[in-house]
Amino acid sequence: MKICIFGADGRTGVEVLQYARNKGYEIVAFVYNENSLKFTNDDIEIIKGDVLDYEQVLRACSGVDAVVSALGHIKGSDPWMQTKGITNIVRAMKENNTRRIISLTGTGVRVPEDAPSFIDRILNFTIKIIDPERIKDGIAHAKVLQDSDLDWTIVRVLKLSNSPKMNQKYRLTTGGPAELHTSRKKVAQVLVDLIEDKNYIRKMPVVSV
Repeated sequence: MKICIFGADGRTGVEVLQYARNKGYEIVAFVYNENSLKFTNDDIEIIKGDVLDYEQVLRACSGVDAVVSALGHIKGSDPWMQTKGITNIVRAMKENNTRRIISLTGTGVRVPEDAPSFIDRILNFTIKIIDPERIKDGIAHAKVLQDSDLDWTIVRVLKLSNSPKMNQKYRLTTGGPAELHTSRKKVAQVLVDLIEDKNYIRKMPVVSV
């Protein structure tokens, strides 16, 4: 199976790329800065581009069976980067007849059945004050996927960490409570494992305690 990983040069995206490669997937790595990749390999197709450029996104989605989005904001990025980027990705997937997409976002993107912990509420309340566009962008990006007819899954985490541990067990729930610190390596496992898992299609699971 051939997959495209958007944000493959980010701290989480690099872990997704490594785990997917170890699982034997054929990979297209869409990167903003290819120099930030920790490794290169002849069996990985690297496309340098901007997710806000539709033609570059369309090229990356050509011939792939699934898409994983590990897009994240960086200093100076468009406040609506995730929403604009996922809009381009959805459009490109439809043009290429690709249906499966897994996207990563924060627990600030709520659904009615959520049961957030006290610390989850506090942390997201703080983000809403300090960086409200970040949560608004996550919510809007989810709406784009929800309004599409794609086989989407939106994975939600509270706070990412750089723990070096590998092959960690994880638990997904419908509405939490979310795990306080989730390692990027664990998130990579979740995102990649869900590619062929039909249990969470059109759902928004939380990485939970």
